[in-house]
Amino acid sequence: MELLYTSEAGSLESDDSRTREKRLRELSIEETILHNSRLGLRDVVGLQDAKQALQEAIIMPLVFPHLFLGGRKPWKRILLYGPPGTGKSRLAQAIAAEIKSTFYCVSSADLVSSWVGESEKLIKELFSHATTQPGRSVIFIDEIDSICRQRCSREDEHTRRIKTELLKQMEGADNSSSSENIFLMCATNCPWELDSAFLRRFQKRIYIPLPDRESRIQLMRLHCQATPLQLSDKDWEELADLTDGYSGSDLATLTLGALFEPIRQLQQTIHWTQLPDGCVTPCLPEQQGAFPAKLADLPADKVIPRDIQLADFLKSIATHRKTVTAEELEKFKEFSCHFGDSA
Repeated sequence: MELLYTSEAGSLESDDSRTREKRLRELSIEETILHNSRLGLRDVVGLQDAKQALQEAIIMPLVFPHLFLGGRKPWKRILLYGPPGTGKSRLAQAIAAEIKSTFYCVSSADLVSSWVGESEKLIKELFSHATTQPGRSVIFIDEIDSICRQRCSREDEHTRRIKTELLKQMEGADNSSSSENIFLMCATNCPWELDSAFLRRFQKRIYIPLPDRESRIQLMRLHCQATPLQLSDKDWEELADLTDGYSGSDLATLTLGALFEPIRQLQQTIHWTQLPDGCVTPCLPEQQGAFPAKLADLPADKVIPRDIQLADFLKSIATHRKTVTAEELEKFKEFSCHFGDSA
């Protein structure tokens, strides 16, 4: 009897442990749900092809469900690929703001565990959790190549099981009526490293390119908003020429460097002028009303930097180079010729 009692107690303890582990997985998945994103598709500069495809796949079926009946079914799996810093994750955030659905934003760090079998359970929990939500659920997996690289004989069993489980869940989203409202969107900087079994399951593969000339100007202006500028249209055109090949991330870094230039110069400024509101700003020695002073001698709350000028951007360009090489762009071009889609 004592042995039986011990066995029953051990079984109850084991059940409690499994329940706790399942609840921890649920909490881990719930933490990936994106809430209250204020960024909309209209705030994403350029990328018209990608925005059109996402409109067709996610937004229109929610707004006009009667249009997607019979054989006309919305896309359910889209792969966004392109150089780093071109706005793939930003597009995902914009979609989250546009729809009133559950949006999961996950990466390999959220799904891959060092515990044997735990990664497969997390992937299964992700898709299972999505099927229980009202309306359509969107799962966005960033850097999908870190999970779904090409299979080879040298990979360990743990990695193979993760890929198998993800493939199983992707297949289930097609064949199960309970998974009908799941949309999968993935992003990668290295599409050529994806296993072919995963690659062919994406109904659309959209290239997210480097920003074009007009988009580069819009992005730099966007990062300068609410900052006083002294740049003409001709200056912006010159900057567009000089930033050819820059990614959106490169432009953000470059612009931030330019915005800091007036701040850096404050420490070397020795001539100031007083503005009508009582604030002081740097000026030339010959300017009327100029007075000498050091930054430390002025009231901190009254000091404002000068306006941003073209020279600030030129200096920043000299120190902030583009990060995407011509060789990388050639690889994307070759991949697009074989596997890419237009929207």
